[in-house]
Amino acid sequence: MVRKEIDALLKTAHDQLIRAEDDVKDGFYDSCALFSALCAENSASALILALGSKPSKKHRNWYMLKIIPKPKSLEVTVNNTLELLKNMEQHIIRTRYPTQNEEGKFLVPSEYYDKNKAENLLKNAKKILNQVETLIKKIEKINKT
Repeated sequence: MVRKEIDALLKTAHDQLIRAEDDVKDGFYDSCALFSALCAENSASALILALGSKPSKKHRNWYMLKIIPKPKSLEVTVNNTLELLKNMEQHIIRTRYPTQNEEGKFLVPSEYYDKNKAENLLKNAKKILNQVETLIKKIEKINKT
C-alpha cells in the first residue's frame, strides 16, 4: 500500500515538473514557481514514506526529513535534499498570496517572481526529484537485505 502512495506522489511530482517547465517557457513565472515547489514537496513526501514515516501536512517536509530516522549511509544525501527543500517549501505559500517588500509595497506573485527566480526553483525541483528517486531505490535495496 505504501509503495502505491509513493508511486502516486512521484507521478504527481513529475506532472508538476512538466507544468513548471511549460509555464517558465510561457512566461508564467509565478505558476512555474508554484509547480516547482509542489514538485519538490511531493517528492519529499514520497521519500518520507519510503523512510517509514508520514509526511507533514503543513508544508514542512524539510523538517520531517531532518527529524526522522534514516540509514546512516544515506544521511548526507537526505540532508542535502532537505536543505534544498527548506528553501523551496516557502514558495508554496508565497506563490499564492501577496507579499510585502522592504518599502512596504505589496507585490502579487506575478510581480514578485521573475524568470531568474522561476528558473532557479525549477532547477532545484528537478534536483530534488532526481535525488529522491535515487534515494528511494537505495532504501528499497537496504530494506531487501
